[in-house]
Amino acid sequence: MQISDHTFDDWVRHYQRLLFGIAYWWTGSRTDAEELTQEAFFQAYRSRSSLREIEAVKGWLVSILRHCYAQMHRKGHSRMEIPLDEVMEKSGETIGLRSAGADPNEFLALHQALGRLDERHRLPLVLFYFQELSYREIAEALELPLGTVMSRLSRARQLLHESLTQPVELTVTKKTRKVNGV
Repeated sequence: MQISDHTFDDWVRHYQRLLFGIAYWWTGSRTDAEELTQEAFFQAYRSRSSLREIEAVKGWLVSILRHCYAQMHRKGHSRMEIPLDEVMEKSGETIGLRSAGADPNEFLALHQALGRLDERHRLPLVLFYFQELSYREIAEALELPLGTVMSRLSRARQLLHESLTQPVELTVTKKTRKVNGV
């Protein structure tokens, strides 16, 4: 199947925020997320002829992003601690975690509880609830059978619930800013 440059440009415009949001969630760094998103689109452009069904483009792009993240992770990049003000800023804009009027402590507790889940449970949960991918899109992106995605989501919900009902101490980092070189 031949994908035109115009069609690919439309995909970039349509899915850029989604991929950036996922990448930011994984990396905790705006710079790393931008680099990861750019690399994913570059890889997608190079392999656009491998896409079998145009309807599967979202899952296909997330799958490429996941592979790019795995490569980045192998090269020594790791998830960093995210300052609270940056998380709050990004949450409403791209990650979609915070509803209007939500208590920042509840949001932080959710964010930290998600961080305590292992990747195989956290990722499907984030893709389903926060990035609004369907079961099918998650299965394609993670290269898993549909039933596995459904069972991991079920288990992830259970683990998240258990984590949120246990008392934990919230940790908040403050971002320091230099003013007039100080």
